[in-house]
Amino acid sequence: MTLGNHIPEDDLVLFALQLLPEDRMRQAKVHAETCDLCRDEIAKLQGDLANYSMISEFVPPPPEARERVLKQVAREPKPVLPPEPAPVAVEDREDRLDRIDRIDRRVPDREDRIERSDRRAPDRGDRSDRIDREDAEPVFRTRQRRGMQLAAEEEEEQKSARARPRRAPWVLAWTGWAVAAGCSFVAGLQYHQRQQVESTVATQQARMDDATKQAAHAQEALATLTASNAMQVALHQTADIKAGTVPVTALAAYLADKGALVFVATHMEPAPAGKTYELWLMPADGRNPMPAGTFKPDVQGSASVVMPQLPRGVPAKGFGVTLENEGGADTPTLPVVLAGT
Repeated sequence: MTLGNHIPEDDLVLFALQLLPEDRMRQAKVHAETCDLCRDEIAKLQGDLANYSMISEFVPPPPEARERVLKQVAREPKPVLPPEPAPVAVEDREDRLDRIDRIDRRVPDREDRIERSDRRAPDRGDRSDRIDREDAEPVFRTRQRRGMQLAAEEEEEQKSARARPRRAPWVLAWTGWAVAAGCSFVAGLQYHQRQQVESTVATQQARMDDATKQAAHAQEALATLTASNAMQVALHQTADIKAGTVPVTALAAYLADKGALVFVATHMEPAPAGKTYELWLMPADGRNPMPAGTFKPDVQGSASVVMPQLPRGVPAKGFGVTLENEGGADTPTLPVVLAGT
């Protein structure tokens, strides 16, 4: 990765998880400061990791999860790496500088050469200038050549250091990523399973509550039918019975102190279209009839009204059944189909 390119997707994920090697982490930080696209991707990844950590509960992975991950890493094909270059004895920088200084000292000092030249030929100034040029050139060329050689050797050392494979940090980075991914998968799976179990338990509890209510309702109806102090009223047809038909048989059991009523009937004619039968309680104190529920017979002519919502403590002198419009009525509509006192 260079600062002129975008950060690779794998490096973005490792950067968000703080698993990049130290040198690549520094390069990624410098690049993210100048690249809006990479900075936005890093922010999205860090936001996703933060959201997931808040919505998922931490569940420690099973002991065998680590063994499975390590076995999977061991089964991965190992890259064939080139052999490391043999160490080259590099001369120490100070030793090289000492050698250069020793070479320089072999060349006579410029001023000493000039003095000797002046003593030998004081009247030939052009010869002194030529000696100066000849003496200065070897010293400058020697130092320049040695400096270039030092720079080349240092550059070669840097290239060798960069070319050496960095295996350990990458292995640790990918191992940490694999362990984190495995832990996240196990935690998500257990969370999903727990949600399913809780949903199943809630459904079963609702069914049990409904069954309990139905059982209590049936128990109250049975207690009303068998109570010794219950008012038992047989209802009969008020109209003439047609020849060849079976008369209707109906019975109402009523407990005034509890407001409990059970009505059953057999051999009833089906209700016409848009009509329904309605049961009425006739109070003993002379008040208007009270509606006690609507019903429609089944194909066998059986019908029932079990435990309708009635006020407690209303004494009854009888019961009646009328034919009303769909939905029932507040006052009975004549004629009365069944009646009993």
